[in-house]
Amino acid sequence: MRSCWLALLLFFLSQPIYAQATFSEPVNLQQCLSIALEQSASVNEAEAKIDLHRAKLSEVQSNYYPKLSVLGYLAPMFTVNGNAFTQDVDREFDLGSWGPSTHLEALLAMPIYTFGRLESGEYAAKERLAVEKARLREAQNHVKLEVKKFYYTYLYAKTMLPHLKKAEGFVAETLVEAKKLYDASTGKVTKVDLQKLKFAEAEVKKYILQSEEGISLAMSALKHTMGLEENATLELIESKIPKPVADWQTKNMAELLSFAKENRPEWQQIHHGLKAATAFRQSETKSKLPILFVAGTIEHSWAPTRDDSKNPYHYDPYNELFGGVAVGVKWDLDWYLTKAKVQAANATLKEVTALKQLAVTGIPLQVKKSLSESQRFYKQVKLSRKAQKAASKWIAFAGTAYSSGTGEVKDVLEGMVAMLTAKRDYYENMLNFHVAKAELDYAIGQ
Repeated sequence: MRSCWLALLLFFLSQPIYAQATFSEPVNLQQCLSIALEQSASVNEAEAKIDLHRAKLSEVQSNYYPKLSVLGYLAPMFTVNGNAFTQDVDREFDLGSWGPSTHLEALLAMPIYTFGRLESGEYAAKERLAVEKARLREAQNHVKLEVKKFYYTYLYAKTMLPHLKKAEGFVAETLVEAKKLYDASTGKVTKVDLQKLKFAEAEVKKYILQSEEGISLAMSALKHTMGLEENATLELIESKIPKPVADWQTKNMAELLSFAKENRPEWQQIHHGLKAATAFRQSETKSKLPILFVAGTIEHSWAPTRDDSKNPYHYDPYNELFGGVAVGVKWDLDWYLTKAKVQAANATLKEVTALKQLAVTGIPLQVKKSLSESQRFYKQVKLSRKAQKAASKWIAFAGTAYSSGTGEVKDVLEGMVAMLTAKRDYYENMLNFHVAKAELDYAIGQ
């Protein structure tokens, strides 16, 4: 036993942590999804529930097979001479008059007909197992959705950071030049202009801190969703948020709804859940019916300190051998308990029916909303891209004019704000598009 425990301990200690064994190189989105499906606690929990209901199915199916019940004991017994047919019965209690008394009885029983109750219970357990398998797919899809959200949020924050730092350097350079002009008393820069530049510098630094914190939090959330420890090393191949592909939409609304009806795991849960609840109600309703069974029994008792009676009509619990086979009926009548169980089964069926009504309208609405948002953010990416180009030209012209002394600092600040706003909107719309596309994939069960 000690060797077995030692071998088991060495096995677990020798298993490398998944993160340390796999993340020596940067990973892409698909690798993150694969790791999350393998490591996620919610997915593992759903798999454990499948094992649980598979065991419950085996428990129900075990009722088809014979059950063996055995009782045996060994006890001390004093000596008795004589039996029920003799007038004189002598009892001896001295130390040498004691001996063993053994008893063994065994009953082997198997149901042969349950009026459909056992079959209904087995069918309900099978459908319930199918529900849990669909819930596993739902858990996997949810994990994929969460991984995509944090993956793209991390890339969004990391993409914005270089632009913010570039803006910080631009403001710092402008502030240095403005101080020179102010100190030279040229009249081109006022005290108000300097304070505006200092305010802009502080604002940019604030956004940099927010972006850096966003990178850290998004990475922590991504690791958590993937089932990794906080100190696990994880580096992504992509360094900035990707642009939407032009052919991202290949199905229209009708095709998406049809696809969702076939692939959304919630539909499978409802489909199998209705069957399970109906069969469960039938099983509980039939619980008031009898069970026919066949059984075989054998009893053997032996006590050498007792005289053996040879008369078969004499009950002798100390020296006896008996066996036989019989067909019987078992009937448990508990009307109030049966009524309560049927009510519980009806409530379960009502609950699943309500979920079906909710899914009939809720899933199409979810698909429509996700598709609409994906289309809207895709269009906004294109529009914000144009705004970004215009803002870049704006600040370029304003900076040139200000450097040559023909422009004002207000134009530079407004141009910088416009450029940062345009870039933020551009990348934010990218993030919103990728999240909406991920939610659309989730909505159709892809």
